[in-house]
Amino acid sequence: MSEENGANHNHEHCGIFTIGPNIPIQGVWRDICYTPVVDNIWSVSEGIYRSIFLEGKKGTIAFDTLTTPGTARAYAGAVGRVFPKKPIHTIVYSHEHLDHTGYAADLAPEADIIAHDYANQVIVARKSDGQLPATEIFEGERKAYSIDGCDFELIYPGPTHGDGNIAAFFPQSKVLFMVDTVAAGVGYCYLMDWHMAHYVEVMRRFLSLDWEIFVPGHFWIIDRKQFIEILNYWEHQIEFAQQAVIDGVDPHDWKGLNQYTEEKLGPTDREMFRYYEYAAINLSRYMQGYLSGGWGIEGNMTPDLSPL
Repeated sequence: MSEENGANHNHEHCGIFTIGPNIPIQGVWRDICYTPVVDNIWSVSEGIYRSIFLEGKKGTIAFDTLTTPGTARAYAGAVGRVFPKKPIHTIVYSHEHLDHTGYAADLAPEADIIAHDYANQVIVARKSDGQLPATEIFEGERKAYSIDGCDFELIYPGPTHGDGNIAAFFPQSKVLFMVDTVAAGVGYCYLMDWHMAHYVEVMRRFLSLDWEIFVPGHFWIIDRKQFIEILNYWEHQIEFAQQAVIDGVDPHDWKGLNQYTEEKLGPTDREMFRYYEYAAINLSRYMQGYLSGGWGIEGNMTPDLSPL
């Protein structure tokens, strides 16, 4: 490997970090598990993050780069173990966040890169160390691709998370892939970068498509029924966050929030993965959105909610 792709650890790609010339944790190797999904679609995960790659006739197509330079190299190694004679020639960015797409320079520095224009505008402006700009962008809602024998469609459904967050749809395989939206259980963080005003409505657009398997950007693969159940959870959050404001619940009172969450959401949602860890945090996030009047332009726009 060359110094260009980060194998020379005297210059480990550091994303947007500005402290020090080298951050050793960035280069730590992560064990990557890989498994076939269906047809030519494979999934990879280091236990928390998940992505997919495709077997083409001459090479492979990787979606995203995973979390750090070391993880990106481990991802490339996993693809190489499955298809040792088929190098990664194309990378598809899901969106602009570094934990998913920050290290193409370590995964496959010579690959073509596809991204939505919204995401690429941020990438070009930010100039993060290790995140390469797209070589091909698409605008609007949908674009079909046929690359090296791999057929798929990229879909920007509207504002969900980050900038230009897209899904990959495989009609023949009945597979849908999208990161940082629906994932097993409740929301796993404070969700500062979700466009929550229209999130559920926008995600329900995908139910107009014919798919059976959903591959998320975190945790395990789920089916269509689980996808719907998770969106129902977010609808419960919307309803009870408004009621919590009316009831005078303090969004910073974690004891009170946990009690209120268990009372209102517990009967329908307490069996969900991570419910007791994050449901109250999710409720607080929605409450603060209502209390502040919305956090940005997404609260004052009307996205296209017609079937895809």
